[in-house]
Amino acid sequence: MKRSIIALVICLVFAINALAVTVKDDISRTINISKAKSIVVLSPAACDILEEIDASNLIVGYTDYAKKPNPKAVNVGAFGTFNVEKIISLKPDLVIMPRFIYERYTAGPLEVLGIKAFVFDPKNIKDIVSDVEKFGLITGKINQAKNKINTFVKQVSTLYKIDKKPTVAFVIWFSPIIVAGKDTFISNAINVAGGRNIIPKDGWPVVTSEYLIEKNPQFLIVNSRFKNDIFKENKLFEYFYKKNRVLFIDNSLIERPSLSIIKGIKILNDYFYENCNNNGRR
Repeated sequence: MKRSIIALVICLVFAINALAVTVKDDISRTINISKAKSIVVLSPAACDILEEIDASNLIVGYTDYAKKPNPKAVNVGAFGTFNVEKIISLKPDLVIMPRFIYERYTAGPLEVLGIKAFVFDPKNIKDIVSDVEKFGLITGKINQAKNKINTFVKQVSTLYKIDKKPTVAFVIWFSPIIVAGKDTFISNAINVAGGRNIIPKDGWPVVTSEYLIEKNPQFLIVNSRFKNDIFKENKLFEYFYKKNRVLFIDNSLIERPSLSIIKGIKILNDYFYENCNNNGRR
């Protein structure tokens, strides 16, 4: 996995036309756009990427769960909503939107006014790296994006090698119980960290406690904000807790597809290394 990420970075060609750039978004839509000067971002993770490449000053609109990117940026509504009037009033060059918003509302009302839309839906670490490159092109922050990617790759290369991958289930929510499926960026992050996602389903499936116990992963990774409530409301989770097989992790470190996910990957990697009795080395 490390080699594939490094190979991707080596193959990335950072090229920009002074007047316009052409990129494909995460659902392969072609976007032709002059260097963006004002952006509305409907994804907190995309906000994180723009901050990572020093482009947060270009954000004119953002959504809940993203920190205010700059003093002039306006909150355009709750995460998952699509307030067309408010977005249009900000006169952005570009709107970055999660795939589920695009599928629910489409970008038609924006595009008829000449506002470009980038559908953001990274499925794995390679996609995250690719999106950082694309955002660098779109914003003119090419060198910043390249430097951040190179740093990310170096950090991945320092992870412990886990000789025998432990089986893992990652719990996103617990009422109902929602877990990360095999085709998600979280599943891919688990793999990079040295683990193996035991959930065979795609997406973000709803499962039962009995299902998790039957699957019997070596480790259960749980959003830390549920630490005080999860075992009070669902006694079956005690099965894992009593066996010291639960890791609570700050969801912001692993549930947002940006380069900052390396922080969560390192936590998982250290945990697997310390608890798997293997002889892996960095």
